[in-house]
Amino acid sequence: MKTHLIMLFMVFFLSACGGNGDSAPPPTAQPERVTFNGAGNLGIFDPSVTRDIATGRLWMSYSSVDTSIYHTPAIYWRVSIRLAYSDDNGATWQDNGVVVAPNVETILGPMAENHPTGSIPAGSEGTWQSETSSLIYDPSALVPEERWKLIWFQYLHVGTTSFFADHSWIAVKMASTPSGLAAATPVKLFGGAGLQADGSNTGSPVFSPTGGIPAIQLNTDLSQSSGRPDVTELNLCIFAEPGLHATNSALYLAIYCADASTVPLTEYLVYFRCISPCNMTSAASWEYLGRLLTPSDAQAATGDHHFQAPALVEKNGTTYLVTTPVDTTSGNRYSGCRVYEFSDVDSNQLRRNSGQLVEVARIDGDANTHNGACAAYSGLDGGILLSQFGTTGTVDAFKAYKSQVGLP
Repeated sequence: MKTHLIMLFMVFFLSACGGNGDSAPPPTAQPERVTFNGAGNLGIFDPSVTRDIATGRLWMSYSSVDTSIYHTPAIYWRVSIRLAYSDDNGATWQDNGVVVAPNVETILGPMAENHPTGSIPAGSEGTWQSETSSLIYDPSALVPEERWKLIWFQYLHVGTTSFFADHSWIAVKMASTPSGLAAATPVKLFGGAGLQADGSNTGSPVFSPTGGIPAIQLNTDLSQSSGRPDVTELNLCIFAEPGLHATNSALYLAIYCADASTVPLTEYLVYFRCISPCNMTSAASWEYLGRLLTPSDAQAATGDHHFQAPALVEKNGTTYLVTTPVDTTSGNRYSGCRVYEFSDVDSNQLRRNSGQLVEVARIDGDANTHNGACAAYSGLDGGILLSQFGTTGTVDAFKAYKSQVGLP
């Protein structure tokens, strides 16, 4: 009798809920915050994920954000790059306990600059930031000590002013293991237009955390070595936010360029290839493949001004570009992430329909907030990782979320 009553109840319940094929769809999975001990007291941002093919472990480089020693509500935070790892495909993460690219806070100046605000006076509170990293395992590295590569953006911030044009570069470290990156020697890899010569000085008055000049001055060295007539468009680029991707045949780099020849700046993504085995520090190894996304692409595809924060990722033989549209009407606010598919990764061809980009996935953060700078990896638990800034309720305003949106 009890079983019969239960069956009658179930039939009634399913009928009331449309159980005969008309049931309501299951609720959409909600974004899940990624948390772990060891990150900065203000949170994490800008993740990059790759896998150790020998162990299956996933590794994440990320921007760890801390309160500055010079901190007041009007002055900038400090950012370093740390590593975390996951042995359950990204379900949980653990900080690896090392800083692979530190921030440096120091009193510096005087420094003569081309910056619109003028020179940096003596006794200035300076912060050398390390952020927007890209971590890869390179299966075709020249030597085992170069199989793990970390590339990131390093720049100077003084008081409330970013000296983005005068003192910034793309840095790289290489090691045989992810943990080995902490002790590896950093190298200025790429420099752009506006870089000041005294930035090579590791002592007074600059205290640069990475000494020397860039191995490759992208805005001039590639112009001299390339046969492409359009390579001259790099001549006034200021570079930031690199996204590196490794295959058995090449390294690919998507990177943000702010074209200093225009007022206001023209901002777009440019694209390079280095055939394996890639000698990263040789200009002759890199080939310019052209502009990847332009402001007109952003305006047509999303209604925003331009794209930033590129990441390259492969799934089932298809390469995707994950990138962030930027709303310049709201203070250069990141506006989520968009995923586009390459039709040909070697000739800089994204899939388009009648000239328009074909969007294959979209991730949106909280409305009217700064969010984007995504990281993706095939089969990652919880899907693409989204960076989210400025939500209320916690001290750590920099957050990362599992978006629950996967690659196609």
